[in-house]
Amino acid sequence: MPLHHRLETPRHQRGAVAIILGLTIVVLIGFAGLAIDLGRFFTIKTELQNGMDACALAAASQLRPGQNNPTALTKAIAYGRVFSTGGVDDPATPAGEGNTDAIKNRANFQSLVIDIAASQITFSDTLAGPYEVAAEANYNTAAFAKCTYPLAGLPILFMRVLNPLLSTQTVSAMAAATLAPSASACAIPVAVCKAPGSTASSNFGLTVGQWMSPPEGAGSPYGTGNFGWIDFTPPGGGASELADLLTGPGQCSITVGAEVGEPGSIASLDVAWNSRFGLYKPGAGNPQTGTAPPDVTGYSYTITNWTLGANAYTGTVAGQFNYGNAAANYRPYQVDPPNPYNRLTSTQHNELGRFRRVVVAPIVDCTTWNTGGANPVVDGWACVLMLSPMLAVGDVPGLEFLGLSTTAGSPCSTNGEPGIFGPLVPQLVQ
Repeated sequence: MPLHHRLETPRHQRGAVAIILGLTIVVLIGFAGLAIDLGRFFTIKTELQNGMDACALAAASQLRPGQNNPTALTKAIAYGRVFSTGGVDDPATPAGEGNTDAIKNRANFQSLVIDIAASQITFSDTLAGPYEVAAEANYNTAAFAKCTYPLAGLPILFMRVLNPLLSTQTVSAMAAATLAPSASACAIPVAVCKAPGSTASSNFGLTVGQWMSPPEGAGSPYGTGNFGWIDFTPPGGGASELADLLTGPGQCSITVGAEVGEPGSIASLDVAWNSRFGLYKPGAGNPQTGTAPPDVTGYSYTITNWTLGANAYTGTVAGQFNYGNAAANYRPYQVDPPNPYNRLTSTQHNELGRFRRVVVAPIVDCTTWNTGGANPVVDGWACVLMLSPMLAVGDVPGLEFLGLSTTAGSPCSTNGEPGIFGPLVPQLVQ
């Protein structure tokens, strides 16, 4: 090849490196932009999600299903927006009388307050929806609150190199919450009868401190009394199943709306019932191995020794000890029980005892059993104190109503027994 040809050839390749470099830079900027822009949007999404979680939990805390509270959804919106407004935005709560400053949730690298509108807080009876704004939702059945917030107009910075048509992006977040017990549900196999037509807002017609007894007569176990034995697994169950529930932790994972059956008057449950008072005879389990643990006290209450006839939990009767005092001092059952029962000592109640007499019981409409073959459903949960053992023929168990177990501050939420209901607290479900 002539020399001048060899020297002129590179002239045709001039600029190729610049073109390749330019394309490479575009691609590199595009991929860098992908990482930077997506990373920025992910951070904004996280900020929005934190805000929606807080909004949904706060809104759900004000829901009052079944309590006929017409202000429930208004308050739910006010509490949901508190992290936007910085205070409880409730017209019914004047400034200085409950309005409190709150930390405002921010997004876009904390540069923008998440100002969620009332219309973006919606409500539903079920998790699946449909969700409706407060004006269209039913305040007495709404059990779920949802907060949704789209942040539009976020500029796309680097990814526009790859696609000039991309200019802005919308990032959204959503959360839903409901009220749920703070602990799992375990209950004794005893149904507390509510007053006909009553609701949770009136404690189902029951009074805190009220003593309750089963109805008189074996033929009508739910005729005129306040409670009676029930079967959680109709039409099965029976005395042996109920006895196991009394010596064990109780029936767990029962929800409001679950159907319960009525097995009748079962006198043979006395042995299992008495084990919670630290009174044992063959067949009652072994407290040493925990198969039938006792309460921390066996001290019992009847109209004979507790003449007040109410409020044995915290009341006062001269010469006697209310349940709180008896439990704090591990007092055993007051007198020697009849043979073949043995009673635990104060030391044994201290070593083996748990809080086994402050328990949860389902609340049902007992009149349903009188309608011919129908079974009631669980309407709510009562916190009750087991008052006295069943030691003689004709003895009937007694209960004291301590309020709804789902109420904040209920003894059933603080007594330390595993599996007992706690108060209703807001929980994220979506």
